[in-house]
Amino acid sequence: MYSLNKKNIFVVIDSIFPQKDPFAFRNAEINEYIKIIKNFKAYSMPIIYPDNDAWFKHSYGVSKLMYKDNKKGYTRHYPKNKKSIEYLDINKKYKFSLAYTFFLGETYTLLPYLESNEIPFVFVLYPGGCFGLNNIGSDKMLKKIFDSPYFKGVITTQKITTDYLIQNKLCDASKVEYIYGGFVQFRKNDIKQKLIYPTDKKTFDICFVAAKYSEKGRDKGYDLFIETAKILSLKIPNIHFHVIGGFNEEDIDITEIKNKIHFYGYKKPDFLVEFYKSMDIFVSPNRPSELFQGNFDGFPLGIDAGYCGVALFVADELNMNTKYIPGEDIVIISLKPQEIADDILMYYNDLDRLYMLSYLGGQKTQALFDLDKQISQRINYFKKFATIEFGKNK
Repeated sequence: MYSLNKKNIFVVIDSIFPQKDPFAFRNAEINEYIKIIKNFKAYSMPIIYPDNDAWFKHSYGVSKLMYKDNKKGYTRHYPKNKKSIEYLDINKKYKFSLAYTFFLGETYTLLPYLESNEIPFVFVLYPGGCFGLNNIGSDKMLKKIFDSPYFKGVITTQKITTDYLIQNKLCDASKVEYIYGGFVQFRKNDIKQKLIYPTDKKTFDICFVAAKYSEKGRDKGYDLFIETAKILSLKIPNIHFHVIGGFNEEDIDITEIKNKIHFYGYKKPDFLVEFYKSMDIFVSPNRPSELFQGNFDGFPLGIDAGYCGVALFVADELNMNTKYIPGEDIVIISLKPQEIADDILMYYNDLDRLYMLSYLGGQKTQALFDLDKQISQRINYFKKFATIEFGKNK
């Protein structure tokens, strides 16, 4: 092992960045750091397995061959960022001023490497990523990270996470930084003029947007969405349903609505801004603790849609909502398809109310998830531990 002296470099180490087809929140966040921080580098994580104390066994990271292919695709979209991205070499001893990582599972897997290189680090504890409430395995992993002499702090994005860490004495409160929210893939000037039903379009459009992590997408409530769609298709003749993400017509029988449902697969931001201008309602009947004990999603799901002015109809089984006003800028739904359908029908029959809710929800989401606001809060936190040099990244 030989030394690579980069003491003044602030880095992100990530398992999926860069992506061959860049999309989603990590891409948005890391690109901002590249753009505005002069002494910043993004490192792609090699394939690393966790130690035997982890409650999961899968690896994180990519091979160097895949990294090269991903970077080639990524730089077609962001050619100016090429020199700011490297592959983490486990045979080198790095001396970074500060490393920043995402999620529990990924950070835990990197922990031995960070410690052997004596790299101070902070991480963001998003929901998901092997983090579970009242999950013994998850708690042990958290404690091991928090006890590291190189751990400097953790960013939490949901109040439920902040309370859990502090009330269960997993982490000293002084090392927990609560920054609500996350990253959308757009800025305000990307948003398109919303199409209003029935003035601007002939169909009433409802969307479901999620990755597929389980059979029938139970964790995201895809099965409930389909059942709701079947009920609504009998009530609203000109209704259409739209699915973006990891689902297709083979996951659940859609015979009853096959002429009214459309599948798109995963899509990039430039498609989504066009897509969302035609959507009336985003539905997310997501369930906690489906993937593993204590698993949960951030609230609300669908911030990209909400940011673009789509009405958010979302579940909140853990009572995580602290920012929105139900019935004014968001609709909190149950996990019962008939009740979800009834909520949608009520707003369908009062379109003025629906579009006012869409507008107010869009304004609220844009304020909460403003990209510059999210970035500045994080950078101010990083500055407690490292020198951040602003300017063009070379």
